Amino acid sequence: MVSRRIVLTLLALGSPVVAYAHTPYRLWDAFRKRNLQILTSRADYTGDEVGEAWVAVLRDQLPLSRAMVSRARDLVRVASLLKTDQSKIAVLSYEHARQMFNGEGVFASFVPMPLELLLDDGAYVLVVRNTLPKEHGFFITAALVQSPELGFKKPTMSSFGMGVHPGAQAFFRGEEMKLEPTAES
Repeated sequence: MVSRRIVLTLLALGSPVVAYAHTPYRLWDAFRKRNLQILTSRADYTGDEVGEAWVAVLRDQLPLSRAMVSRARDLVRVASLLKTDQSKIAVLSYEHARQMFNGEGVFASFVPMPLELLLDDGAYVLVVRNTLPKEHGFFITAALVQSPELGFKKPTMSSFGMGVHPGAQAFFRGEEMKLEPTAES
């Protein structure tokens, strides 16, 4: 271990000092690959409750997904996590989804937002990154739609121009899909 005195002396003499830092990024990356995280915001209490209900169904129907709610402090943080691909799925109200997708208001710096619709319950939508694999979108859609108490309807892009995810499209067209084992599963 290098002593504090040596580091300060080297700095005073103008010598470059290599700084080492520990970050848990690799652990976070592994965690988010193993667990299906549905983003909600603490700023939208109703959306958070909706997310909890949807995740409960996913945990029941797709237990290996390890579905869970991840709460961001506000909607700007949700947009940031989606834009940087740190999260792939979020529950948003129609208004917030429209604003985020169109880059309005506080979301202006996030345009273009690479989001697609997965499901729509008439007040809230489940949006996903356009990088979400088709199979994942298919199975998430299938699990949630088969719970009639949630009242999902087929998503359309007429609400605000956001496209519908290929996995959701495949499910609503009645296609069959098998989940192929991967190196991660």
